[in-house]
Amino acid sequence: MRALVPVVSLAALAVLAAPARAFERTRVDTDPDKAVYWRFRVVRVSPAIDTSRDLGADAVQRAVARSIATWNAAAVGCSDLSLVDAGYPGGLTTNLERGMPDMENRIVWREDAWPPEVPAATLALTTLVYRRSSGEIVDADIDFNGVHHLFTDVDDPELAEVDVQNTLTHELGHLIGLAHVEDPEATMYSLSLPGDLAKRTLSEDDRDGLCFIYPEGRLTPAAVRRPGTELSSGCAAAAPGARPLAPLALLFTSLAIARRRRAAPRASSPGGRACASSTGARRRAGPSRAPPRSPR
Repeated sequence: MRALVPVVSLAALAVLAAPARAFERTRVDTDPDKAVYWRFRVVRVSPAIDTSRDLGADAVQRAVARSIATWNAAAVGCSDLSLVDAGYPGGLTTNLERGMPDMENRIVWREDAWPPEVPAATLALTTLVYRRSSGEIVDADIDFNGVHHLFTDVDDPELAEVDVQNTLTHELGHLIGLAHVEDPEATMYSLSLPGDLAKRTLSEDDRDGLCFIYPEGRLTPAAVRRPGTELSSGCAAAAPGARPLAPLALLFTSLAIARRRRAAPRASSPGGRACASSTGARRRAGPSRAPPRSPR
């Protein structure tokens, strides 16, 4: 049977000076010259809009609609990829829990437990399951970290914490096969400050990536690895209270979970490198919240 591999993209976003760089594609873990992609150009997502304790279902629904519309608008004139809200998912388990892929691309808030192997500073996490033989994505789920972060939907940066639309727009980029870039102006930049709303919209590089991977009326081009463009798929959130001036950033590396299709698969242990942080994550008060992780 063909192997399916879920690749974990950690979501979030701080502003550190870095040279501009064009879009990057997520690569197959065993073949850096092969990139992941969706074979079919209509990709449906299923948001569990009532699973956030910070935001009501209506607010989450609006954020989902706006994030989807942002990517669909960017596709006009160059790409035939279309993201579609398929409605409430049939369940709340995700690829993050290492079960068999259900081919339903779920968006779920985790409010009571967050995987201990994933840094607490991670805002959200996209898990892609793809075929190693081709790079074809067959399932993708997005998990929001409600355990350690407060999500808001306000338009005033001074009142915002972790903006839900900002984060989701970034995560949908991972869902379609884009990796992180070093350009802080791009939506696919891996760092974000509290109150960041800039990633609600796309940069030219983000749109270029969408149009290159899914060109209108043409097949997805093969990936060509560019020397010196190795980037982690990890993300980071800015340190608490670091809104002005140069923030401390939490740095993350990618996790990969290998899985093969079997009649009765077992979840395997995460691979990849360990995560490192320079400070603790922003946390919400409450006895059920996990303690801050110690720097490593």
